[in-house]
Amino acid sequence: MTRGTLLVIIAAFVLVGGAVLLAQNAGTKTYGIADDETRIEAPGTRIESDNDKTRIQAPGVDITVPRGKDGD
Repeated sequence: MTRGTLLVIIAAFVLVGGAVLLAQNAGTKTYGIADDETRIEAPGTRIESDNDKTRIQAPGVDITVPRGKDGD
């Protein structure tokens, strides 16, 4: 086996390993509200929250949840 072939094989393993790690971690967002915790697993997820509402956006999903009058 030549040195170039060995380098190509090592590079392939590094790239595949990196892709697997990214795939496992991509799109997982954990969002805590007080003591409760919501876990959303979707690539490209964005969560915005303010005093009036919580908005969750992901590809094909756009959810807006208004806050209750008592702050829940």
